[in-house]
Formats: sequence, C-alpha cells, structure tokens
Amino acid sequence: MATEAGANSQRHRGGRPTLPKARRRSKSVTVRFSKIDYETLRVRCRRANRRLSEYIRESALQSEVVMPHTTENASLYRELAGMANNLNQLARLSHQTSLYHTSRRVDEALEKVLAIINEYRQEKEGNG
Repeated sequence: MATEAGANSQRHRGGRPTLPKARRRSKSVTVRFSKIDYETLRVRCRRANRRLSEYIRESALQSEVVMPHTTENASLYRELAGMANNLNQLARLSHQTSLYHTSRRVDEALEKVLAIINEYRQEKEGNG
C-alpha cells in the first residue's frame, strides 16, 4: 500500500501547472475610470475577445507612451508652422503672378524647412 500512496503523489493531479515565482501575478494596481471610459474599455475588450483585466494588461504592456513635447520642440513646431504659412503665401503669390518671380523665395523657404526637419531628426535620434 505504501508504494501506491507514493505513486499517487507523483502522478499529475490535473489543473493548471504552477508558474515560476517571477511570472506569478502578485502585484495589483488600482486605476479609476469615469463611467464613459469604463464602458469604452468594456466595448473594446469585447471586440478583442479578452477579459477586461487581460485587455488592460496587454494594452499597458504593449503600447508605447509618447513623450510630451519639450519647450525646444514647441519652438521648432512654431517656427515650422510659420514657415509653412510663408510657403502658402508664396504659393498664392506664384498663382497670381508667375512662378519665375517667386521661385527664389520658395527655394529659401524650402531650405529653412528642411534645416528644421533635419535638426528635429537629429534631436530625436539623440534622445531616442
């Protein structure tokens, strides 16, 4: 009989296998949502065919947080928007007169825009 009891304890008893300690979900985070946001989450998790906790966990772990704009970037955006406005005005002028008269101004504006774009890319690569 002792051998049967030992054999039973070694047999797989069924159920889900235990996870290693590092993979066990032992920490919880409390998050509050408005009623509208909560209903939006419920609709999205139903569409994804996931439980609400699974959907929130996957969304939090698989998404990338976009960093806020720095003051330096904001000034670049303003400058770029101003140049875009100037370029628009030059395009209107070229339609009213001829492109030959405004081509020099367009080339100057384009060079400035490209310089700002390159500066932004270099800054992004340096921070990324």
